[in-house]
Amino acid sequence: MDFREETNMNTTKKWMTGLMIGGASVALAACSTASAEPFEIKWGKTECEVCKMKVTDRQFAAEAVMENGKGYAFDDIGCLMRDWYPKQKEDKIAAMYVKDYKTKAWVELEDGHYVYDEMAKTPMAYNIVSFGKETDAKSYMKDHGGKLMDLDDLKKHDWKRGKMEMKMDGEDSEMKMDDSSSDEGHSH
Repeated sequence: MDFREETNMNTTKKWMTGLMIGGASVALAACSTASAEPFEIKWGKTECEVCKMKVTDRQFAAEAVMENGKGYAFDDIGCLMRDWYPKQKEDKIAAMYVKDYKTKAWVELEDGHYVYDEMAKTPMAYNIVSFGKETDAKSYMKDHGGKLMDLDDLKKHDWKRGKMEMKMDGEDSEMKMDDSSSDEGHSH
């Protein structure tokens, strides 16, 4: 092997190594399920995209980030999944997130574990509690009851609303929210 053949061989090896590294980088990027990061909610100021209530409860908030970078906040996962998501084209959604009930960290919607607990007091009375870890969801169920769900279950869920507790003039008040109740603020 002369000097020219050895140089060509080294150049080819470098080129192939670069291709492999570049390909591995692309493959790793494709493994990431979210193409957008959660955005900052201004707690108590940002409005829910659906019901227009202020997003105040950090353990029940949800978000959707579109491919164009626009973000939507929700005060309850029910506002996201019942009223907003069915009207969207999935290829336009970059990522959706929920807050972990226990840690209050953002969790990708598709990676979450959910508990439907009729007694849970969520902002819009959809009674779904979100978790990043299945063990935390099961621990919640052990203490409170409920049914374990995943994203496919959420998509098929009937989204009936339970009792909604509101404070009025310093007094607690209950309002039953179901399919026959007014859905003011919620579009269908």
